[in-house]
Amino acid sequence: MLVEINLLPKKQIKNRAGFVVFITILVLALLCTVFVITEQSRMNTEKQRLSSTLSGLEAERIALEQAITQGNDSNSVIKLDQTVKWADEYFVEAVPLIQHLSSLLPARGFIQSFNYTGEGNVSYIVQFDTNTEVANYLAALKESPYLTESRVNSITSSQPAGETSEETDTDEVILPRYLAQFELVINKEELKQLQKEGN
Repeated sequence: MLVEINLLPKKQIKNRAGFVVFITILVLALLCTVFVITEQSRMNTEKQRLSSTLSGLEAERIALEQAITQGNDSNSVIKLDQTVKWADEYFVEAVPLIQHLSSLLPARGFIQSFNYTGEGNVSYIVQFDTNTEVANYLAALKESPYLTESRVNSITSSQPAGETSEETDTDEVILPRYLAQFELVINKEELKQLQKEGN
């Protein structure tokens, strides 16, 4: 029998698993560090780009607000000017019209009520002594250059308040009064000329 004697110590196999795990962890840590640094750099670049875009948009917003404000100011002035011109053209003063209508009345003719709309229509009631005065007044209205249309809607007779048509103590007969309702359409241009002449 042969005995083998090995004077060399037996090599022990080193456990390389721990080393591989350590190297793997080290490589992963390095990769994570590189990834984090790269992402941080990319995020900083994106942040700077967004910041410059935001400041550009902010400047554009301010410029637009100023333009709108200036536009609104000028639009407000234009609208106000247009409104004033419209009011000057649309409205006609009633005083010169009433004075003109009163000047056409007979000596004992009186305007009882007066209704004027801005569209140029006038409706009013006038008191007369006779039907002939109503007809003469209507003819004068039709010839007036300040009116484009005039007509009588109704004529009614009325007794003076508190009196009757019977003879009184002084043997005077009280005649009824006639109330005529007129409708007119005014000629605004001519009436404005009358207003200018009156001013």
